[in-house]
Amino acid sequence: MRRISPKLLIAGGLGVVGLLVLVFAFVGNHSVRGYLDDNYKRVSSNGSSIVYTSDQKPKDVYADIRSAVDPADVQTDPEGYFLRYSDDIVGITAAGAGSRIYLDDERHGYAHWFPFVAGVWGTGGGLGEGVRGGGPGAGK
Repeated sequence: MRRISPKLLIAGGLGVVGLLVLVFAFVGNHSVRGYLDDNYKRVSSNGSSIVYTSDQKPKDVYADIRSAVDPADVQTDPEGYFLRYSDDIVGITAAGAGSRIYLDDERHGYAHWFPFVAGVWGTGGGLGEGVRGGGPGAGK
């Protein structure tokens, strides 16, 4: 019986791992940005926000986005629904009978939605956040 070389086994194993990575990249969980582009009508880039619209009520849009792309955290408020992802914040507000969906990067999202997410999601990663109160000399 012929013996298989260890180098061939390693190369085959790396090939299988590479194939799995490609499969998960194409089929696996996609980004919230891609999901919004694929499923909602983009109407503008409002300053730092990318704005989409939907004919659905904000609660339905929130449930749809949340089930499609799992957020790190959520916050609901009478003014809207907010989803936090690793690099993005999505805000969903009422617009007539439908919704407006705002997509911001993390920094601009905290600034944009500060009245609704501050104290729940922190203050947006300021220099002193997370250490002894954040004031001068906070790291002492």
